[in-house]
Amino acid sequence: MRVLIIGGTGKFSGRITEAVVAAGHQVTLYNRGKSPLPEGVQVPVIPGERADIRAHAAEIAALAPEAVIDSITYKPEQAEDLAALFPRARRVVLISTVDVYGEDIGGAPVTEERAPTPVSDYGIGKLACEGVVLGKLGRSATVFRPSHIMGRGFLTTSLWSRSPYFVDRVRQGKVIPAIDGGRNLMTPVYAGDIAQWIVRALDNPAADGQVFNACGPQIIPQKRYYEIVAEVLGVPLKLASVPSLVFKRHFASPPQFNWHRPYSCQKAVSLLGYTPRFGPELMIRETVEYMLAHNLVRDCAEDPFDDRLVELLLRHEAELGALFAEKAK
Repeated sequence: MRVLIIGGTGKFSGRITEAVVAAGHQVTLYNRGKSPLPEGVQVPVIPGERADIRAHAAEIAALAPEAVIDSITYKPEQAEDLAALFPRARRVVLISTVDVYGEDIGGAPVTEERAPTPVSDYGIGKLACEGVVLGKLGRSATVFRPSHIMGRGFLTTSLWSRSPYFVDRVRQGKVIPAIDGGRNLMTPVYAGDIAQWIVRALDNPAADGQVFNACGPQIIPQKRYYEIVAEVLGVPLKLASVPSLVFKRHFASPPQFNWHRPYSCQKAVSLLGYTPRFGPELMIRETVEYMLAHNLVRDCAEDPFDDRLVELLLRHEAELGALFAEKAK
């Protein structure tokens, strides 16, 4: 198929480009032309800003793309571009987000049947984009909702969302602050596995007009996520528990990975015929090793707040321990 990828060079969208090219499709990218192509990939690029894509309508029409993949649409007016430019495309893939489901979604795996209730501006914007492409393009539209994406180029998460300091803090044997001791559930996903689902949706009638969760095969507590990072580094993990009720009171939009985020990918597995290859151990290992090899890890001394936080948490933990010991007598 003739495939136009809007974006196509980022840490996630670059994996999409790699997979679509490897599948034998004829690929063209539309982006600003400021980032290098994925290693080993040679495809033509139409240079342009995302906001100006309609100004390139003639160039794009000359390509006659049969499929379009957009990973950088965040606003409904950008989704309107897709509806206006590609009404005859066989497939238009929109990359959305699991943030459309809301913040703390409970402990049961969330399927696509759950009604979206986004609370963040990002989730609200993505849901509006979904509405445009599904409403105006109908069966030619397919939406993917990725969860916490991992793999080369990504940073690991922390109490404060993705952070360049977390790996160094673990490596140095420092205590890691974690909401409720890391009990919250996560569903990390490997970027390459999402790309494989996208490839399988391009000319597959089973993907017509569908929405798919794009998440990993295992739901794990955040504590296990942190443990895997420590295992990759060959050090023990030390945790201090941050009370979630207190944390939530002080952040209008608290970092999303601190709350339950379990999702099911069964629909994508069943309809698209692909089971994710990477579990948490493999995807986190690749992420951490790439960070270390490419200078994405920074000295945690640059951000000393967690040291102050941990000192307070451990002091309170000791005081509570003494109080509970008294009660237990």
